[in-house]
Amino acid sequence: MSKYDLTKLIPQKAPMIFLSDVEEFDYENQTLVTRVDVKDTDLLFDKNLGGIPSWASLEFMAQSIACCVGLSDLHKNPSATPAVGFVLGSRKISVLKPVYLAGHSYFIHVKSMFCDQNIASFDCNIVDEDNNVIATGALNAFRPDDIKQFMETKNE
Repeated sequence: MSKYDLTKLIPQKAPMIFLSDVEEFDYENQTLVTRVDVKDTDLLFDKNLGGIPSWASLEFMAQSIACCVGLSDLHKNPSATPAVGFVLGSRKISVLKPVYLAGHSYFIHVKSMFCDQNIASFDCNIVDEDNNVIATGALNAFRPDDIKQFMETKNE
C-alpha cells in the first residue's frame, strides 16, 4: 500500500510515473526518500538486461525532486496541484551499475541545496536495498510561475 498518491505530487501520469512510493519526507530539512520497485512489467524494463537500464537514473532523480517540491507545496497549501518543472542541467552524475534489476527496490535520496522562487538545485543519490550506492548527482531545476504562459512565449 502506497503512503502517498504520486499523481497528487508530480505532473506525470501512468505509465510515465516510475516511482513506487515516497518513503520519507522532511519539510524542515527539505529531504526526501522515494522508492522504485523494479518489475518486468515496467515501461522501461529491458528483458535482455533483466531490469531497467541505468540511464533511467536521471529520471528517477527528477521525479523524486518533483515529489519533494510537490510535498513542500502541499505543506504550504493543502489544495496545491503538481507543478510542471524542467531539469536545467546536471553535475557530477555518476552511475556505478548498468541496470536496476527486476525484483529489487532502489531508494532515491534527495536534498534541496538551493531554492528561490523558480530555480533550485538538489543533491541526489540512489542506493540499493543493501545501501550500496548505484548513482549520484546534482540536478538544477526550473519551475515557471505560469506554465501555460511560459509555453506560449516559447512558441512565439
